[in-house]
Amino acid sequence: MPELPEVEIIKIGLEKRIVGLKLTKIQINSPKSFQNEKGQPFDYTQDLQGRKVLKVWRRAKILGIDITGNLTLLFHLKMSGQLVFNGNSKFIGGHPTEDMTGDMPNKHTRVIFSFSDGSHLYFNDQRKFGWIKIVNRKSLIVNRLFEKLGPEPLEKSFTWQILKSNLLNHKSQSVKAAIMDQSVVSGIGNIYANEACFDTGINPATLVSQLSDEQFKKLYYGIVKSLKDGIKFGGSTRANFVDSEGQKGYYLDYAYCYGRNRQKCKMCGTQIKKISLGGRGTYFCPNCQR
Repeated sequence: MPELPEVEIIKIGLEKRIVGLKLTKIQINSPKSFQNEKGQPFDYTQDLQGRKVLKVWRRAKILGIDITGNLTLLFHLKMSGQLVFNGNSKFIGGHPTEDMTGDMPNKHTRVIFSFSDGSHLYFNDQRKFGWIKIVNRKSLIVNRLFEKLGPEPLEKSFTWQILKSNLLNHKSQSVKAAIMDQSVVSGIGNIYANEACFDTGINPATLVSQLSDEQFKKLYYGIVKSLKDGIKFGGSTRANFVDSEGQKGYYLDYAYCYGRNRQKCKMCGTQIKKISLGGRGTYFCPNCQR
């Protein structure tokens, strides 16, 4: 599943290209993929035609596109979703498929958005787990999708004290599992949780209850650094992710531990070890993260 940095890069790419354009057509190939606020299929796409794109934004792993009429399109790629933009330039974000760089639409295309400049945005989803929801913008504050989400880790209002307070609601969990809980902090998945723990020097299996204030502070900075690096280095899914400038993501070339089982630690040379925590592959250096 794309994590915060990957969705942020999609946001940056789309806001450069579609803000100010009008929707000319929406083609729904899979009714399950395009829903109203209650999660039911929405087929009144003619009501959306001619509406202008006002803003593109992100909350956690969800992408939002505001259009005129107090309406917002929400996108969640889930495990197999993919966004492909075709216009004067092209970029791709999401799950890899063999046909992702080929002609669009393809057999995985569920929804097609056409814009007034002739460009198209394709929502592809191999397993149909992802979705697009059309919601009234005034209801977003109370929308159940956002009610239980924790703070945005890249906003100035997020502090190590807030992180500590939220983590202490999960004292018996491992640090890595706890920071992946979206009620603790938004947008962190398996890749960046591994990297944040490495950067902090904390063994990912350490219980939250065992952390000192100094470790809470280090974990805060580790989370922020790993996410900013993910954005800086173009995302973590190099095989399929193309950023807003058309460059393939290569964060995993930079990563210190994720996906590097039995390889030498870049810091000390010790062999990286892989274990399972909460059913997820977890990587750490036994020397740097004691």
